[in-house]
Amino acid sequence: MKFNKEKFDAIIIGAGIGGLVTASQLAAKGARVLVLEKYIIPGGSGGSFKRKGYTFDVGASMIFGFGDKGYTNLLTRALKDVNEKCETIPDPVQLEYHLPHNLNISVDKNYEQFINKLSSSFPKEKKGIKKFYDTCASVFTCLDSMPLLSIEDPSYLFKVFFKSPLSCLGLARWLPVNAGDVARKFIKDPELLKFIDIECFCWSVMPALKTPMINAGMVFTDRHVGGINYPKGGGGDHSK
Repeated sequence: MKFNKEKFDAIIIGAGIGGLVTASQLAAKGARVLVLEKYIIPGGSGGSFKRKGYTFDVGASMIFGFGDKGYTNLLTRALKDVNEKCETIPDPVQLEYHLPHNLNISVDKNYEQFINKLSSSFPKEKKGIKKFYDTCASVFTCLDSMPLLSIEDPSYLFKVFFKSPLSCLGLARWLPVNAGDVARKFIKDPELLKFIDIECFCWSVMPALKTPMINAGMVFTDRHVGGINYPKGGGGDHSK
C-alpha cells in the first residue's frame, strides 16, 4: 500500500476500540485520518470472527457505553459523531455469581432488584449495602453530568471545572479514595466484603482496597443505568 503521509492529519496505529474511537473523534472534527491494522478484521479484543456460520467474540462480551443519556454512553456518542448507530440487545443480568455456601447473586439491570437480592442474603447488612451502593451512585451522578476524558487526572478535572463546577467538586473528594475503604465504612460482614472484592475484581482485576472509588462508582451504577448491551450480530459489530 502506497500513500502520502502529508495527506493525513493523523495516523492511528491499531484498529482496536481505542484506535477506532480516537479516529472517529478526529474525523468528526474534520481531521484526515488513516487507521493501520495488521490483522484482517478491526476491533482488537472488541472484535469477532465467523467459523462455519457461527460468530465468536474475540474478547469482550459484556459491553458498557451503549446507553441513550448522559456522558457515560461513550460508544453511542462515538458512533453518533460519524453518523452511525449499532443495534444492540439489552442484557437483563450483567453477572450471576455462584459462590460457596449456596450464595447465588445475580446483578440485575434493575437497581432495586439487585439491592434487594443482595440484602436478602445478608439481612443484617441491609442498611450498609444500600449506603455503599448509593454512594457509588452519587459518584456516578457527578461523572454522568460532565464530558468524560480522564476521570482520574486532577488536571483534567481542573480544565472542566468551569463547565461543571459542582460535578468536579463532587469527584475531587473521591480521587484519593478506594472502594474497599468506603465499603468498610458501611459494612462489617467479612463474607459480604469478599463479595465486593469479587465485584471489583471482575472488571478492575484488583480487590476493592486497590480499586479507585471513581471507577467503582461508574461501573457499579452504569450497569443499572445504561446497562450491558450486546451488539446484535456479534461483539465485533460495533467495530465494523
